[in-house]
Amino acid sequence: MKVSTCLQYCIKGMGKPLFNFANTKDGKALIKINKKMNFNRDEQIKETLIAFNSYFMVEAAIRLKRLPKHPQSVIKFMGSDEFDHLHQEIVSTVEENYSMLMNCLNSKDKRKLQALFD
Repeated sequence: MKVSTCLQYCIKGMGKPLFNFANTKDGKALIKINKKMNFNRDEQIKETLIAFNSYFMVEAAIRLKRLPKHPQSVIKFMGSDEFDHLHQEIVSTVEENYSMLMNCLNSKDKRKLQALFD
């Protein structure tokens, strides 16, 4: 089994995976919420990256734990200490490495990301 760090996990999500998610119903709702809750563009993007990575981390954890994939198991996992630990790791990783994560995008993708919040 290959193990990756939280930073590697976040880097892999930059670009196409992030934009694919942004075009889903959940992604559009998340962006809409972050636009209303934060007026600073960098904060909007950070919060979106945190939620995006947490979303997929929850999915992966539920699969690894072989829990049934239904809303109750998601809610139960998100209320766990394990989720809190994973989420805090994602928050600190995004906060501490934001510039580097943004540098994973080419200039076209940076403009595309910015445009999601216009």
